[in-house]
Amino acid sequence: RLLTFVPPHFSAAVSAMCGGDQSSLASDQYVTPKNLKPVPKDQAKPGDLIVEEFPITFGGYCYKFGRIAYVKGRDPRPVILVHHNYCGLKQFDVDQACFIARAGYVGVAVDLYQETPSFTCYDRARVSGRPVDRDGFHACAKAENLLQRNPSEYSPQELDLFFNAMPKDAQGRVDFQLVRNFLGGFIQMRRVLCDPAGWRDMMKAYLEKAFQHPAVKKGLAGAFGYCLGGQSCLEHVRAGHPVQAVCTFHGLLHSRPTTEAEPFNSAKRVPKDEYDAKIAAPNNYNTECRVLIENGDLDQEVPKDTIVDFAQEMDAQKIDWRFSNHARGPHGFALGKGVPGCEYTEHIDRRSTISMLNLFAETWPEYEQYPVQCNASGTDLAARLPPKRYRQQLLGTTACAFIAGAASVAALSLLRSRF
Repeated sequence: RLLTFVPPHFSAAVSAMCGGDQSSLASDQYVTPKNLKPVPKDQAKPGDLIVEEFPITFGGYCYKFGRIAYVKGRDPRPVILVHHNYCGLKQFDVDQACFIARAGYVGVAVDLYQETPSFTCYDRARVSGRPVDRDGFHACAKAENLLQRNPSEYSPQELDLFFNAMPKDAQGRVDFQLVRNFLGGFIQMRRVLCDPAGWRDMMKAYLEKAFQHPAVKKGLAGAFGYCLGGQSCLEHVRAGHPVQAVCTFHGLLHSRPTTEAEPFNSAKRVPKDEYDAKIAAPNNYNTECRVLIENGDLDQEVPKDTIVDFAQEMDAQKIDWRFSNHARGPHGFALGKGVPGCEYTEHIDRRSTISMLNLFAETWPEYEQYPVQCNASGTDLAARLPPKRYRQQLLGTTACAFIAGAASVAALSLLRSRF
């Protein structure tokens, strides 16, 4: 059973993970960019974007919300897995699979979460719309089993801790949908993080199914993801999955869950020694995979010591890694407006997206990339992609300063002197 300690900074934690300005979210919901809307498969012509359902059954449960996106008429292409953040698979992730398909690959939006009555697929993308006062909050929490345990165990004092810690509107009300999104997402995320072997095996199942799709070039794969999705990318590498390139956006660099005593406090993680002894799965690194980290320098979810630990871990395996640290970049910089976790920062999203595309072009130079007007965040890319004749010179570079694994000794020295 998850305990219900509410950290003193709970309201700040909710804002950091769900998005900074909650007052604007009700009128600023996520909208799919027009260029990423697919055509029904039975109406598609060559060159049209198609999205198909892509469910998998794993551990006796059907994860039914996965999707695969590709462009009709192209030869088989490398597949890129798109990994969601703390709140689970949502339309934004499907649209990013569409974006990467438009760019010249096949995109698979991965679903790692099980639906529960307290946290449905609907809840994953919505953080506003249900303002309640104290009595309403207590009633909803019990009726909807907010903490996913026996509701008869809920006490008024316990529920008051959550209500009092949450941001309020001008009438002193809490948005219950925000609480439902945050707590439901954290409970599901912790379930994934506490079972790294199952987590890895599920992602491998997605890869194996993708390799059977006729739009995919079997054996060629990559991944990118956000927050928890960044952790998923690195777990591909640690597990030895057949991926050739991964890119993380404001992703954590370790995979340790929050503690049992403080499950909703992202700053309190299981200590490394305890994790290695009781939770971790054996590593079998894919040392041929290229790893690109797109990080915001102000990201509170990526402490400086974890950057040093990551560099040492990758160097010990002689993995080709790069670290882009974007000045004053927050957690959530690559999530578009209305996406839970959004701290959208247009210029950082543009630079990091182009950097990712360069990584994939370097990894599979035989597969042409195509210009795309914008990604799922709506970030304008078409006018800023390098001309094709210069692209080869730019492969493998980033749009801002990075730390290269080839210069690992100098990188570690820099990290230590700065942090």
